[in-house]
Amino acid sequence: MRVKNWTHLFPKFAGLWVAFAKDKQTVISSAKSLKHTVKMAEEKGYKMPLLFKVPMESLPYVGSF
Repeated sequence: MRVKNWTHLFPKFAGLWVAFAKDKQTVISSAKSLKHTVKMAEEKGYKMPLLFKVPMESLPYVGSF
């Protein structure tokens, strides 16, 4: 699995849930609640989008899972 750089999301989507298209780069919907984000994505025809909660700020992370 390749690493995705989503740091460009912080200025616009900080604190929001974001739904991505299959390319994992295109934002198809965003909202404060997960439920609303999924609903908007489904209305656009995306049944199972990739979902990500954008943190309030970008912090460095070193380590593994």
